[in-house]
Amino acid sequence: MRHILTSARSPLFVPGDRPDRFAKAAASGADAMAIDLEDAVAPDAKKSARLAAQRWLAAGGQAVIRINGSETD
Repeated sequence: MRHILTSARSPLFVPGDRPDRFAKAAASGADAMAIDLEDAVAPDAKKSARLAAQRWLAAGGQAVIRINGSETD
């Protein structure tokens, strides 16, 4: 995965609370897809966004996950 991060020229960020967009983003041709769990997701939607990202990865989907620092809620 590290290679994807260092060589990606066109990462595509997708809000984590929009799992309906994950497959389209993955098929877009971008060098990497990032599921954004930070500022793209409202605080009250973060739990469902984390679950959606978890389901995507468990089903075999590939993505970089952008998360908040450990000092944030």
